[in-house]
Amino acid sequence: MATVFMKWLETKPSDYDRGIELLTLGRIKNIRRHIANQIVHADGAPRPRVLEIGCGTGTLTVMLGERGAQLTAIDFSPSMLQEAKHKVADKGLDDRVELLQLDVSQLENYFPPKSFNFVISSLVFSELPTETQKYTLREISSLLKPGGSLLLADETLPEGIITRLIYWALRIPLVILTWLLTRTTTTPLNNLTHLLDTAGFVPKTKMSYLAGSLQLIEAKPILNPQLAGTLWQSYSQLKHRVNLKTILLDLCSYFFRIMPPYVKVSTGLYRIGHPDQKSPVLATGNYDLTVRRLVKQLDGKVNCWLLVANSRGINVWCSAGGGHFTAEDIISALNTSGVKEVVSHHALILPQLCANGVNGWKIRRDTGWGIHWGPVRASDVPAYLKNGRKKTDDMRQVRFLLRDRLEMTTVMVLFYGFFAILLGLFFWREDIWTVLAAMVVISFIYGIFHSWIPGRDGLEKGISLAVLTLLTLWGWSFVWGHIPFEELFNWSLALGFLAFFIGAEYQGMSPLLRGEQSNWAIEGLVGLGVLLAYGASRLFF
Repeated sequence: MATVFMKWLETKPSDYDRGIELLTLGRIKNIRRHIANQIVHADGAPRPRVLEIGCGTGTLTVMLGERGAQLTAIDFSPSMLQEAKHKVADKGLDDRVELLQLDVSQLENYFPPKSFNFVISSLVFSELPTETQKYTLREISSLLKPGGSLLLADETLPEGIITRLIYWALRIPLVILTWLLTRTTTTPLNNLTHLLDTAGFVPKTKMSYLAGSLQLIEAKPILNPQLAGTLWQSYSQLKHRVNLKTILLDLCSYFFRIMPPYVKVSTGLYRIGHPDQKSPVLATGNYDLTVRRLVKQLDGKVNCWLLVANSRGINVWCSAGGGHFTAEDIISALNTSGVKEVVSHHALILPQLCANGVNGWKIRRDTGWGIHWGPVRASDVPAYLKNGRKKTDDMRQVRFLLRDRLEMTTVMVLFYGFFAILLGLFFWREDIWTVLAAMVVISFIYGIFHSWIPGRDGLEKGISLAVLTLLTLWGWSFVWGHIPFEELFNWSLALGFLAFFIGAEYQGMSPLLRGEQSNWAIEGLVGLGVLLAYGASRLFF
């Protein structure tokens, strides 16, 4: 099973239930029925109070309401909640079901302790960062009445080499497709019973399907919940190191900067140097390369706390611009990391480059933390802090220097070159090295002369680059190459589209261009037009 594809289904609530049924081969229906029956037949709870975390479209919500449960169902997606409201209204369950748009990081402030007989969660925990999982379990423990239970159903990593190989063989294509459609992924829960153990629960597997990749676990809080508090006693220290592991991580980060699996850092709170209660708190995303480059600039120069929030493993500018790093992610990190327990102030420093998608006023309003936008470059952070969080004009200036352009160009060439080789093996074996050479040359020319190529965004620059490429091709053919017209026409189509594609894709690489990877539909239409032109030319010639 690979419920990672549900990230796309969540964008189409009307198709969500049907899609989840297909992904789980119908097993999710059995799990929901078991949950509903267990809650209905619970001893000593004639009308049990139930909290459903991540109710989605409300399928399980309605089942529980029809069986007599008094239910509070929360979800963060307005579109999914709207679908759930329609289902609840159609069944006449408004008096039994309360639907709330709420993030799990808000549990602490919304419900009083010992409010529920049951807390249920279906296909939610695999979407949460590790620190948020721990926080949520801690809050669930306090929300359950004596004798209450957590019923947790989710995608888990199966045991055994063979079953894992089969599992990943099925999952990886769905991961790629999901990323292409939504730019997000989920992570199967690994060793879930251990996580529950350390959070102060006694877990018991109730149902297991699909070679153990879909499980329902019932967990009860232990009598002494102090054990769960040990998770919040210490925070790891980050140091700048250069060794074989970090070099390999750099290489991996370069290649997988565009495509998952992204190299991530666990979300949560970290120490840099020897911070105390008055030390500054900086926030960033959980892209591994971003964190390590920031630590490189801070280690040995600054004593501070680093709050790593969930940016889905993408750098802060791209993730914020693409809607994957938001104020809600920062708020969740503030609520779940334990940072409130270790500092005596409420000043949070955010990267300036995430201001394109992170609403600082919302964070201030919902948490009471003061928001300060740090400098563009990590290398300026020590001076910024030394100057009392004051930025110079130079610290505000966004630049796309030659070394940065060459780095991003290398990433593009490595990534798209890999796919070009795969396609070339099937469609143009005799010209594959020519195409690769053209890709490398065009890409690096674009990277080097990016600022001088006409156009305000990737599409406009892509058109300019295509025109320059075609003029160069035709000029070379006219003076030296003397390519036959039919062959020249085909090469014009191929290289013209290649140049346009490179320019359009570079929009997601440069902080100076508007948007983040927003050109795929147009690129696809242009590509289709090129294919039609090529087909027509074959008939004509």
